[in-house]
Amino acid sequence: MLVAKTIKELQDFLKKEKSVGKKISFVPTMGALHQGHLSLFKRATEVGQISVASIFVNKTQFNDPKDYEKYPRQLETDLNLLKNIGVSCIFAPADEEIFPKNSSGFKISPTNFTECLCGAARPGHFEGVALILSKFFNIVKPDVAIFGEKDFQQLLIIKNLVRDLNFDVQILGHEILREKSGLAMSSRNQNLSDASKIKAAEIYQTLLAIKKNPESLSFQAEKLLKSGFEKIDYLEIRDEKNLNLISNFSCENPTRIFIAVYLDGLRLIDNIPL
Repeated sequence: MLVAKTIKELQDFLKKEKSVGKKISFVPTMGALHQGHLSLFKRATEVGQISVASIFVNKTQFNDPKDYEKYPRQLETDLNLLKNIGVSCIFAPADEEIFPKNSSGFKISPTNFTECLCGAARPGHFEGVALILSKFFNIVKPDVAIFGEKDFQQLLIIKNLVRDLNFDVQILGHEILREKSGLAMSSRNQNLSDASKIKAAEIYQTLLAIKKNPESLSFQAEKLLKSGFEKIDYLEIRDEKNLNLISNFSCENPTRIFIAVYLDGLRLIDNIPL
């Protein structure tokens, strides 16, 4: 497994593989890997002959500098975790490799799907996501890129980014992996106390309760706040295709229940199909 720290090192490796017609799959991550990530890497090894994973904490997608600083970084642990799962190459650049001091400060500002959910709660977040992925798609030039459905809004935005900017890459979504409690796997979970991890399982139980009875949405939101969750950014039912808010629960279009809550000062998100 190659660990590339520079763009040149990565591209020299990929150029040789592409020259013999090998298909490149790509999974971008910010590290602090868990089993959910590993399922993405496994999928990457299945759909591509050469699989590339990036580990890079992208400062441009954090609207809160404190959140950026406390995001878990554990590169050596991550690399040890990846050694035996078949990933061909890890791209782990330093910040200045991706954002050199002479950068012109270009931005990419997606408009579709950004005015609700995480887009409303985290101004500038999806600009940062669109910028880093545009950079990575240009650097890696993958045939396929894989993203988890936990960030369902992000997945829709990425598909639009690829279409509108004519990136030659297929985008695949991958199902959410959960802990035994039902809590969606996330790098942020490791910053929860043991007691808060138990409480965080209420997020998934809340989604399941709303799935059984969509009319209980407001009641379930109040229940979360009374049980100790500090804040709810959103708890909403939206159309899967356009993220329009759904108030008529007999809607025939595919819909999802979306949630973002704060616990121990950490923002946790999840979603399930309705």
